[in-house]
Amino acid sequence: MTPLSVMALANIAILIFIIFSGIKKNAIHPNWLESIKQIGSLAAAWGTWSTIVGLFQAFGALEASPEIIPFQVIMGGMKVAVITVLYGLLIFCISMLAYIIIKLTTRSTTV
Repeated sequence: MTPLSVMALANIAILIFIIFSGIKKNAIHPNWLESIKQIGSLAAAWGTWSTIVGLFQAFGALEASPEIIPFQVIMGGMKVAVITVLYGLLIFCISMLAYIIIKLTTRSTTV
């Protein structure tokens, strides 16, 4: 979750920079817009990867357990495991929404 939070903060910082550049009527370099999109995509991929790794470890622990674990406990753990995917996809959706809004409302320089 920490890497996802860092990605979210990075995107927020870039968005603030772009908003202040827009207020000052400065052109926005296309690399800033591209970085918003790429960080959002990385967040979605990282959240998915983290969930898969976590579930793999959890299933390994369940397999090695000598006692029978109640189904409700297993499902509760799986529900918690999906939080990283949801967080990554939330960052992705916010990033894409910001990218689209900025792309449609501002002019950018061509390099």
